[in-house]
Amino acid sequence: MKKVFFALIIFLQTGLLIAQVPEDALRLSLNRTSGTARSLSLSNAMGALGGDLSSIGINPAGIAVYRSSEFTFTPSLNINTVNSSYYGTSGDDEKLSFPLQQIGFVGTYKPMREVTSGLVSTHFAVGYERSNSFNRRSFIQGNGVNSSLLDEIVWLSDGYSPADLNYNSSRLRLFYDSFLIDPFNEDVYDDNSIKTDYYHAFEELNEEGDAVWTLQDGIDQRRMISERGSAGDLSIAGGANFSNKFYIGGSLGISTHNYKRDINHFESVNPGAGNNHWNYLNNYSYEDKYSTSAVGVNLKVGAIFKPINPLRLGVSVHSPTLLSVDEEYSYAIEPELDFAEDDYYWTPRGEFSYNFRTPYKLTGSVAYIFENFGLLSVDYEFTDYSAMRFKDKSTNSVSNVEFFSDLNDQVKDIFRPTHNIRVGAEIRPAEVFTIRGGFGYFQSPFRSKYLNHDDSHFTYSGGLGFRMNNMFIDLAYMMRAEKNTYSLYYSAYVAGEDQQPASLKTNNHNVAVTLGWRF
Repeated sequence: MKKVFFALIIFLQTGLLIAQVPEDALRLSLNRTSGTARSLSLSNAMGALGGDLSSIGINPAGIAVYRSSEFTFTPSLNINTVNSSYYGTSGDDEKLSFPLQQIGFVGTYKPMREVTSGLVSTHFAVGYERSNSFNRRSFIQGNGVNSSLLDEIVWLSDGYSPADLNYNSSRLRLFYDSFLIDPFNEDVYDDNSIKTDYYHAFEELNEEGDAVWTLQDGIDQRRMISERGSAGDLSIAGGANFSNKFYIGGSLGISTHNYKRDINHFESVNPGAGNNHWNYLNNYSYEDKYSTSAVGVNLKVGAIFKPINPLRLGVSVHSPTLLSVDEEYSYAIEPELDFAEDDYYWTPRGEFSYNFRTPYKLTGSVAYIFENFGLLSVDYEFTDYSAMRFKDKSTNSVSNVEFFSDLNDQVKDIFRPTHNIRVGAEIRPAEVFTIRGGFGYFQSPFRSKYLNHDDSHFTYSGGLGFRMNNMFIDLAYMMRAEKNTYSLYYSAYVAGEDQQPASLKTNNHNVAVTLGWRF
């Protein structure tokens, strides 16, 4: 199985394609909606409630629940902490940001003030809401590790001549030019093609001429991953209220996605006594810079029905978002070699563009209103991540079309449909004061045979609401608790036999305040 993924990675290192790996598909598709403080405090269990700008992003029929016009905006504070564990060594880091989570306006029009049957009111809304935040910094460290990123580079390079490395991958050629990999065996075939085997700078050739790892105390590794950016939707929505029992709505969304990731990977010879014989490579640092910008469109439709006054049932369908994606990438290496002066090796910036389709989403919701005392709301969400698709922007290249077809087959094999639950509750001890709480569970989108199938994601939230005539203030706190398995090299989905993956525990603390006016 690992060879299948390595074959994909080889293709991904070419000048044509660089970062269209399954994890990028997931990042383009995942929603970590924040929204208004009320929605946040209920863990976004808003599909059947409506009457809130964030609820429109879950079920557009929520716009028709409004009884007046409204304007809201939500500034926030985000603290993202990451704790890593790798070969028994811990690493910690955090990142602070102050995003604007949402801003929007809802207009309500009532044809006749006292109508209670038929068309009661129509509604229009426009607003922006963040659907994901990528601001995170992770630090991973391990000592005495008996494998290297160079193992993967050798695996990927085997079979190519040095000249072929330059043609097939600027990244692989970079490791060759910086003396971190070297050829030791070449076979010339009848058609004059050359097959080359490589070994790396932490290996030696034994008496049989085979490459072997001889660092008894291994190497020390450090990796810093800095991520930043966000995704969001600018939406235009409309809806209608029929007889105060049946509400319908729809929205057109323009999605934006901006992401930057810098990886700095450092490896050095462990100073243990078993490594005293080593006098070739002391250490090296490797930089991987990658950025994505994307824009796309989507549609959402939904309905809410009240069979009895306290009970609300909701359903919504989100179409796939059709994205146009542009990528940039570059690499650099700085080795410290005993036989040569230190130097800095780098590749020029590369660019590539493609189209991408996110999965569709179905949401079913139920809410019960306990008169003026409070409410309970539950959302169930189904998302089929195996339906994600890459597509070449140009149909003129047979090899590109073939590659994307193979990559989409891998997406279908790696990912599965997920079943997610969100629960929220409100208690209103006084007419102007509300206490809220919520919980969410999100299933891992990876199939059970892959490394990340045990990843977990939960949300815990709470908040307060204050109503003052036509103005209201909502306060909210949400913690997103995620545990992920992260492979530093080899496949990100099937761990290498000689490399342990790192465990990452991420806690995202989000404090938000919504200011709103009704008129």
